[in-house]
Amino acid sequence: MQQNPFLAILTRLGTFVLVMIVLSIMIFVLARVVPGDPARMALGPTATPEQVSALRTEMGLDLPLPVQYLSYMGRALHGDLGMSLLSQRPVTADLAQTVPATVELVLAAVIIMFAIAIPLGVMTAHFRDLWIDHVGRLVSLVGVTIPSFLFAISLQLIAARYFGDWPIIGRMDHGLGFTGGPTGLMLVDSLLAGRLDVFLSALQHLALPAIALSMAGIGQITRITRSAMLENRRKDHVLTLQSFGVPERVIIFRYLLKLSSIAPLTIMGLEFASLIGNAFVIEMVFSWGGFASYGLNAILQKDLNAVTAVVLVSGLFFIVANLIVDILISIIDPRMRRKEAR
Repeated sequence: MQQNPFLAILTRLGTFVLVMIVLSIMIFVLARVVPGDPARMALGPTATPEQVSALRTEMGLDLPLPVQYLSYMGRALHGDLGMSLLSQRPVTADLAQTVPATVELVLAAVIIMFAIAIPLGVMTAHFRDLWIDHVGRLVSLVGVTIPSFLFAISLQLIAARYFGDWPIIGRMDHGLGFTGGPTGLMLVDSLLAGRLDVFLSALQHLALPAIALSMAGIGQITRITRSAMLENRRKDHVLTLQSFGVPERVIIFRYLLKLSSIAPLTIMGLEFASLIGNAFVIEMVFSWGGFASYGLNAILQKDLNAVTAVVLVSGLFFIVANLIVDILISIIDPRMRRKEAR
C-alpha cells in the first residue's frame, strides 16, 4: 500500500518540530544549571549585590524554570530571542550578522569537498592498488587525522611566504567601502551590487578558510566513496554489464556512481550541518567573525540568550540538512521511496 506523500512530509515535519521542542528544553535547562551567575558575569566582579539582583530580576532568572522557558519560547515564536549580554544588542541582530558569514564559508567548503572528494574516491576505486589509489588514500588519511587549525595556520604561512598580497584574515578588503547587502553573503551581495572588485576580494578572502575547513570532509568522503564504489562493483548487475562488454566509463558514471553516491551524500549533508556550529577554530584563525565563533564566545561568557539561540539555530540547520538529504536520496534511489511507502 502506497503512502500519501503529503502525509509522509507532514509526519516528518511533525517529528522535526518535536525534536526542536526537546532540544529547546534541554539547552534551556542545561544553560541554567551550569555553574556561574550570568548576571554576575555580565556586570563584572565590581558590581554590588543589589545591581546583580536587579539584573537577575530583569532577566527573569528569579522565576521558576518552567515559567522562564514558556516566557522565552513565547517571545522566540514572535522573533524575539532576547538581548545578548555580550554585545548588548538583540540576539536576532547578532545572528543576522554572523550566520551568513558562516553559511558562506561552510557552503564554499562543501563545494570544495564535492569537487575533490567524489572524483578522488572514484579514481582510487577504479585504479585500486595503483599509485593513484595510494595517493588518494594518503590524502584521505592526512585530511582525517590532521586538525583543521593546523591546516589553517599552514595555509596562512604559505600564503604569507609565497603570495605576499594574498589576504589571510577577514572577509574582504575594508578599503573597498562595501558594507554588505540583503543576504549577508559577500559573494552574492557584491554581484547584486555590480561590484566585481568586491566579489574578487571576497573570493580571495574565502579561499583559504574554505580549503582548511574542507580538508577533514575531503578525507572522510573520499574513503566512503572509494569503499562504496568497490562494494557496488561486486554486485551482480555490475558484473552482468561487464560480461556484456559495456564500456567501463559507462558502468562507472551511469551506474556505479549513482549507486555509490548515497553514503557520501548523507555524510556531506551532515558535514554541512555540523560545520555550521563547529567552524569556530577556522573563524578564529582567519578572523572571520561568524556564527560559530559567536556561539563559542557566548558559551564562555554564559550569555544565556545567545547560547540558547545558537543551539536552536544549529539544530534547525541539522533538521533542514537531513530533510534535504532525505529528499535527494529518495530521488536518486527509488528503493528508498518504496521503503517509505510500506
